Parts: sequence; C-alpha cells; structure tokens
Amino acid sequence: MSAVSKRIVLVSADAAFVQEMRAAFATSQAIDLVTVEAAITELRGELQEADCGAVIVDMDASRLDQIEALQRVMRRLDGRAPVVVVTQEFNAAAVRILVQLQVADFLVKPIAVADLVRSCIRALQGPGRAENADSQIYAFMPAAGGVGTTTLALQTAWQLHHSLSRPASTCIVDLNFQQGACAEYLDLEPLFDIAEIESQPERLDRQLLDVMLSKHESGLCLLAAPTQPAEMRSFNTDVVLRMLDLVSAYFDNVVIDLPRTWFPWTQTVLLGSNKLYIVAEMTVPCLRHTQRLIKAIHETVGKEVEPQVIVNRFEQRAFENGVRQADVEEVLGNHFAGGVANNYKLVRQAVDRGVPLQMIDAQANVIQDLKRIILPEEAAARKKKPLFNLPFMRKAG
Repeated sequence: MSAVSKRIVLVSADAAFVQEMRAAFATSQAIDLVTVEAAITELRGELQEADCGAVIVDMDASRLDQIEALQRVMRRLDGRAPVVVVTQEFNAAAVRILVQLQVADFLVKPIAVADLVRSCIRALQGPGRAENADSQIYAFMPAAGGVGTTTLALQTAWQLHHSLSRPASTCIVDLNFQQGACAEYLDLEPLFDIAEIESQPERLDRQLLDVMLSKHESGLCLLAAPTQPAEMRSFNTDVVLRMLDLVSAYFDNVVIDLPRTWFPWTQTVLLGSNKLYIVAEMTVPCLRHTQRLIKAIHETVGKEVEPQVIVNRFEQRAFENGVRQADVEEVLGNHFAGGVANNYKLVRQAVDRGVPLQMIDAQANVIQDLKRIILPEEAAARKKKPLFNLPFMRKAG
C-alpha cells in the first residue's frame, strides 16, 4: 500500500469526535488521518483537492440536506476513494439510502474506535475486500446438552473481535432456532425474522441483514432468531446457506453456535467451516459420545473436516477417582484441542449480566485457557511481554 493510499480524510463537525479520532489514529502506522472540521453540507471541494485513499463522513443520516450532500460527495469522488459513514441515526430508511449510495461501510454512534479503524483498513484494501474470501468460520458443536457450548462460542467471538494480533469484525450466528441462548447471554433482542425470507432466501441482502443484526456494546454482532421451544422446525437449507454466505461476505470472522440435533443443512455448515470445535465435558459418557460424534462427522462429510475437541470445565484429578487428563488424551488422541477450566462463578455472573467473560475478569483462567486454543500465537506472545502499543484497541474492550 502506497503512502498516498494510506491517507484518510475525516469530515466532522463534532469537535469531541475529531479529537478522539486524532488520538486513536495517531498510534496507527497503517493510516494517516487528515481532518476537515465541518459539516458535510459545508464542503466546497475539499475532498476533491485532498489526495486520499478513503473518506470518513460523520453525519446525520436522518437529515435530507446531509443525505443530498453525501450524494454530491459520492458523485464528485466518482469511485476514486471509498466512503465510510458514521451516523447517529439507524433505521431501515437510513440503511436503505446508504446501501443505495454504495458507501463502503457505515457505523452507528457511539462506536468502538477499533471498529472504525478496521472499517477504514478494509476500505483501503479496495472493493475486492467485499467478497471477503478470507473470512474465517468457526463452528461450535455440543457433544451433549449443557456442556457450555454457547459460553465458549461467545467468548471465542469476543477474543477474535478484540484480538491484538489480528483484530477483525466478528459476527455470531445462532443456528439453534429452537433453544438458542446467544441473545440472552448477551442481553440482546434477537432480530432475525426467518419467516420474512423463508420462502424467498434471495431477499436477504446487505440492507436486510443490517436491520436483522443485533449489536452488542462490545462491538460484536449477533444474528439470532426468536426461539420457538415448542416448534421442531427444519428450515430450508437454502435459507441457512444464504444467511451464512451473506454474513461471511461482510465479516472477517463468523462464529456459529450449532444445535446438538443434526438437520439437513448441518453437513453443509460443517464443510464450509474453517474450524470445527466439539465441546465436551470430563465424564465417561460424554467422552464416549464425543468419539461417536467424531466418527459420524468423518462418515458424513469425510476427512475434509477434522474436528477439534474442547473439554469444558476441565479439572486435574491426579489424586481422585474419575477421568484424568491422561484418559482424555488417550480417548480423543489428536482431536483433543485442550481443556477450559471450571469457573462456574465467573460464567454465571457473565450470563446474568449479559456480558462477555472478559468484561468481568480479563485474566480469568477460563479466558486464558480458551485463548491458548483459539489464538495460540497471542497467548504465547503475552507470556513474553505485554502489548501496550495499541491503546485504541484496549479502549474498544
């Protein structure tokens, strides 16, 4: 990337926001921020004269005069620089207009600075980034009921989204349509209306996706439908695949919370995942079932999918009767990815408060154990020295 293409122009009449952005981007070697402290309606050719790789526009998307000004800006730029919009207004009408104008991305205030930085970096990388061929999909499958799959999936998503080594936008997809709990664990309202697209999956586009996403204060996005405990429904595979294709096109990481029951679309989801984690617990029945589940996966989708097993509530029992680490390693062999400590008090508190574990105790054993599995390079780096060179990332947490 050239020096010119790294320059970004921020247009904003919000002095506090400008100051915050200057402080955040000052530490970034990837971006050179230039500010124009004015409303978008007051621009008189500043963007055309600026030699920049992208533009951030802070505006009110509910105001017609500012929308018209944005249209003029887009026409004058004529595709030479992508535009990222920051707005306080978020509704279906605003989303529709911004999508029609083909802005590179749009974020809603208050925003995590890290999210804006990531959005700018993606915009600088060019339109090819929209295809997101490098999207990483992590699927979590329970070996039994109540093993903590949702907790580990949510914590994995948080770690991926706020990783210091490879921070990236992250979306959680709850495919447990009957008994899913991701929304409750994050204290969010599930907004995905499957009935609206069930008969016409092609109707699900970027505009509709943004309306149906639930957004957590940590920066995570969630795609979850209101659960129907009394309905055992098997949705058309095309609906699920369309949903996952679209989510993976706009997010760097997609974390899927799978139900224990297999559906016609389960096989396709497994084949499309980069990582498949089976969540088990340290009991003989569960470990035996995990063995059968691994065998079933191989028989169904072949050796292309190599599941890794995370043993949750893992305990060392060197002097007790019961399952020991050596037993787990013998039963699971190379499929054993690692164990996550039993910390019921922390998990219960996080669930009751509707926040990720990290927001209660960033150094908890559960978090460190999972990081060694999901982000081994970052866990190893933290042992050597702390990473204090990205203050805006810490603020986003």
